[in-house]
Amino acid sequence: MSMIFRFEVVIKCPMADVFGFFRDIEKHTGQEGTVVPIYDKLTPGQAREGTRYREVVQLAPFLRGEMISEVTCYQEGRRLGYQFSGLGMDGELNYFFYEVGEGTRVVQEQSLRPHGILRLFSFWIEAMFSKAAEKRLESIQILLERKQK
Repeated sequence: MSMIFRFEVVIKCPMADVFGFFRDIEKHTGQEGTVVPIYDKLTPGQAREGTRYREVVQLAPFLRGEMISEVTCYQEGRRLGYQFSGLGMDGELNYFFYEVGEGTRVVQEQSLRPHGILRLFSFWIEAMFSKAAEKRLESIQILLERKQK
């Protein structure tokens, strides 16, 4: 059973800057408020299809877990897609980028599939993840807009 999420934000920055931030996300981890304190690129060079990452996700104040992700779609300036697994679940993540009058609209579409006993906790996982993912996208918006000033 998959949980499906969709988040959207308009970031008042040029699309090239916003896409570059998401493309090079490993350079921006460990910042205040992030749920991803560690994000290591395992594949050398610029992000592209096949690039792999290891991320440590902060699930609760004293609980961390590891995820492995791989870029499955790379369309410069338009889309980044990933598959990921770890913490007893797997899923897909896609970011879409659209130029709008006031900046860049970022759409995040994501699915999660818990496995084994975690399926029993799907309701709580969905609620916690939804809140954390939305907050993370808003934090990125604030960070990028501050850099523009």
